[in-house]
Amino acid sequence: MNTDMPDELSKNQQRLIKNLIQSKKARIKNRCFIVEGTRNVGELLNSDYTIKLVAITEEFLVANPDFIKLLYKKVPQCSIYQLKTDELDKLTDTVTPQGILAVAEFKKTDLKDVIHGDFLVIALDKVKDPGNTGTIIRIADAAAADAVIAGKGCVDIYNPKVVRAAMGSIFHVPVIESEDLAKTLKDLQAAGAAIVTTHLGATRFYFDVNYKRASVIIMGSEDEGVSKDIVGISDEIVKIPMPGKAESLNVAVSCGVIVFEAVKQRINS
Repeated sequence: MNTDMPDELSKNQQRLIKNLIQSKKARIKNRCFIVEGTRNVGELLNSDYTIKLVAITEEFLVANPDFIKLLYKKVPQCSIYQLKTDELDKLTDTVTPQGILAVAEFKKTDLKDVIHGDFLVIALDKVKDPGNTGTIIRIADAAAADAVIAGKGCVDIYNPKVVRAAMGSIFHVPVIESEDLAKTLKDLQAAGAAIVTTHLGATRFYFDVNYKRASVIIMGSEDEGVSKDIVGISDEIVKIPMPGKAESLNVAVSCGVIVFEAVKQRINS
């Protein structure tokens, strides 16, 4: 490994990073997004995503020799840069930056690539909270789901807060953005999937449904729930029994409850 100190991150590169952190338009224009922190960048290094650059502080370089060896093994030295800690603090909105961030290219996944066998997909309808969305991506990863589909009106899946909350799972499970979620769901139905939608007005409980077949589990926002047009094309409308006083559950918690019922059924089949 070449132990030369990395070149300093240029002002133009710093400006690009700042724009990618702050602006969805910049992310779309450049087809890139930001990955922050040791764990997330480590998962990125071990994925098949293309890395444009990695920026590290001198403190990180000194304190993490094993990680630096992996970094130099996975990324050309010409794509590794150094910046001062105060410069990183100004770029990121993270409360306690860990001294490393990367710029990665978008990865496109076609719907046909996830349709095989008794596939399991989680679809999001207007879920706007980045923390919930990132957590749902982690749930999908843990459950070995084939994909997460984010419909129009959802938070940008490459929002830095989503990427941080996903804790590396965004590099393990395909996340597909759909401009017309209803059409996408109809395509999945045509491929043999049952559309299972969560709704407080449902009469069936989530555990009464057969998830051993190809299934798409639809989650909506806490405020609005799932759109009427999505409910209208669904094969199953389900709810989680809540005998307590709480009116509803966090969308990520609800997703975990239902998805792992599917996992239980598939393991026991």
